[in-house]
Parts: sequence; structure tokens; C-alpha cells
Amino acid sequence: MTEELTSTVIAPSRVVAPTLVRSVTWRSAVLLAVGAAVLITVSLGPMAAELGNMSAVVWSVTAIIGGLQCLMIAELARVYPGRAGGTATYAHLALHEVSPALGALSSWAYWFAWTPGIAVNVILAGVYASAAFGIEATFPLAILFVVVLYGINYFGLKLSVRFYAAVGAVAVIPLLAILLGVLAQPSSLHWDYVLPFGVPGGDLGSMATWALIVKWAFVAVWASYGAEMASTVVAEMRDSDTRVGQAMGAAAVICAVAFTAIPIVLLALVGVQGLQEDPQAVFLGPAEQLFGAWGAQVVALMLAAGLLLGAQAFVVGSSRTIYQMTRDGYLPRVFGKVNRFGVPVGSITFDVLIITLLLIVFRDSIVDVVASANIGYVVVFVLLPVTYLLLGRSSRIGGESGATLSRRSPRHPMALLAMALIVINVVLLVWGGLQWGLQVVLVGLGVLLLIVPVSLVVSAARKRELQSSR
Repeated sequence: MTEELTSTVIAPSRVVAPTLVRSVTWRSAVLLAVGAAVLITVSLGPMAAELGNMSAVVWSVTAIIGGLQCLMIAELARVYPGRAGGTATYAHLALHEVSPALGALSSWAYWFAWTPGIAVNVILAGVYASAAFGIEATFPLAILFVVVLYGINYFGLKLSVRFYAAVGAVAVIPLLAILLGVLAQPSSLHWDYVLPFGVPGGDLGSMATWALIVKWAFVAVWASYGAEMASTVVAEMRDSDTRVGQAMGAAAVICAVAFTAIPIVLLALVGVQGLQEDPQAVFLGPAEQLFGAWGAQVVALMLAAGLLLGAQAFVVGSSRTIYQMTRDGYLPRVFGKVNRFGVPVGSITFDVLIITLLLIVFRDSIVDVVASANIGYVVVFVLLPVTYLLLGRSSRIGGESGATLSRRSPRHPMALLAMALIVINVVLLVWGGLQWGLQVVLVGLGVLLLIVPVSLVVSAARKRELQSSR
């Protein structure tokens, strides 16, 4: 039934037979979003260096915006529970008839955003693991982590989620330990490091200060919008029809709390200067202050596990997005190949090759990689509310069970929220992206535009096949 209804949206998808296995619960989806909290490691230090304690406000506000976007994602996922890859893939339903390239752009942008994230996370995991063992082996450890992660993913999402849960338990311990350690030693907190909020040498009334804030908000959303990752496995959830809203809501709350509490506590412990000492291992200073050198080593090992947690979430999300693009007729069928465990091995193999290349090329140039990839991520969230509004107005496009999005007037709160989110994300994309320099923007746009000729050629070939088979 799902396949037949999906094929009414784009006929070429009818010829792609393999489907994913519904093997996990809504709690598994929430676990994927939990890994987003550790992504704050990537840019917390560099952001604090330029924004000072105002960085804590940026983290909190962007996470709340990300949570609001989950309201739309939850409704889209409820109506279209068979779509793998989540957030970015809904644009295909609304835009593919207007332009196949636009339909492909959202999913490709999402893949581009998260796939470098795997490289970033395994590099940082290597940094923390090296610190824990007192060795210099960041790059070899990163390669080892890639092999382990993709090896586990080969055997199915159920095994991957079990690994995820085990690593997640280890990963959450250092964050809880720091928070509980603060409660046990309240004198260790220096609130003058946090309040009043302000930008070093900046005036909140000046455009230069706001340009700096928007610049870092642009990069922050790569992590703080992470609650949406819960949607990537909706097509593999046994209870997606009834629990997807619960999963998205829980993920949104967890991320909003984490991205508010973690920057404030770390700033109160070591201040902006402390966060700058080692931007790639930003938790080690606070951990050493609370627990001493030995305790910091243990925390480093646990944080390496936390970063692998985030990498695992990216592996799942990026591979499912490529898989869904193949089903939608934008990529060659080889990327839609599924093994006997119900895993999209075609897209996973593609991911492994790209990740290995990124590790070889970029090594540890992390923040620029994130800024470039984030061009794609913010494009997804410009298109998401547009998709939501278009699907809500359409009488032709229904969900996989015949359901449709609730039709609402332009003055309905959800419609107003969607329009506000379009404006916010366009500002972040254009104004914030340009603050990182023309090179970052051109690299991001260059990778995004690669999908245009590819999707047009593949879509045309699929249509010719369909016509010849009739």
C-alpha cells in the first residue's frame, strides 16, 4: 500500500523495490537526537572567543527555534511515515513537480550537512581518546572509529540502536558528572563570568555586533537544530503512526535544555578564557577543575564515546537520506540497494568513501568544514516551512494512508510560525553565511549545485524507463 501511494507522487519510485525494516521504537528516534547535545563541542570554544558570554544566549535561542521546527516535522512525519531520511525529504512531495532539482536539493543539502559531521565527530572523538590515553593518535583513531561505526551499521538499525544506547549511557555520564559536580561544589561557579551578557568590546546597538551574533548563530544551528534528527528513522519505527509526535517533542525538549544548560555551566566554571585554551577539547578544562587530572582523563574517554554517539546519528541520517533520494528518482539505483538486514548498504558505502576522503583532506580543520556544510543544512530549513505551507494547501497530495496535513488559514499560528521560520533561516543563510567569507560560501554552494545535473539526468532516465515499460 505504501509503495503504491508513494508512486502516485513520483512514478519512477515504483521501480525501486527494496524497503527498510520497521524494527525500532520511538525511544530509538529520541536517542539519535540526544547525540546532538555533544555537538556543542565543535564550536563552543571558538564561539565564546568572539562572542564572550553572549554565546550562551545564542545556543539557547537557536535550540528553541530548532524545537519549534519540530512541530512541523512531527506533523509531516505523521502524515508521511514511510519516508526515510526525515526532515529534508518532505520537500520532494511539494516541490518535485515544480522542479525536480528543487525536490532533490533539500535532501542533497541535508546529506551534505551531516556527512562532514561524521568526519568532524570522529576527529574530535580521536582528540578526546588521545587525551584520555596520553597519546598522539587522533587521525588513526578517527579512521578506526569510522570502520567500527559503519561495521555496526551494516547489521541493521536494531543492532545500531543497541550500540547507540550503550554508548549513550557512557556519553551522558560526563555531562551529568559535570552538572552534579557543580551542585556538590557550588563555590566553583563564578557567575560574574556569565552575567551580564554581552559581546567583548561590542555594542548591542551596533550592526557590527549583530553581524557577529548572526555569524555564530549560523554555525550554532548545525548542532542546536539537532532535535530534528529524531525524524530520520520514522520509516523504520514500528509505532510511527502514534508515537512520532512524542519522539519529536521529547527530542526538542532534551536539546533545548542541553543547549541552554551546558554553555552556562561551562562558562560559569572556567569563563571564556578557559573555553579558549583547547577549543577541540573544550570539556577537559572544566572536568579537570572539578575532578582533577585523573578525573579529566575519564571524562575525556566518555566524551569520545559521546562524539561517536553523534557520529552514529549522522551515519543513520545521511545514509537514509541518500536511500530516499534514490527511491524518489534523483540518484542511480545502486544507492538504494538494501542488504538482508534491511540496511541501505548502497548509500552507506557511498558515505564511507566520502568520509574517508574528508578525513584525508581536512584532517583537523573543523570549524570551516562545519561552516561550509552548514550552507546545506540551513537551506533545508528554508525549504522545510515552505514545504509545510505548500503541502497544507494542496488537495492533490495526501499521506501514505490517505491523510493530509490540516488546512489552515494564513493567520493560523502554525502558518505564522512557518512564515517566521522562513525569514529567520533566510537571514541566517544569507547574512550569517556571508560572515564566514566567500570561500566557505562558494564551496558550500558548489557542492549543493552538483545535485542539479545529476538529478535531472537520473530523473529523465527513470521517466524514459517508465514510458518504455508501458
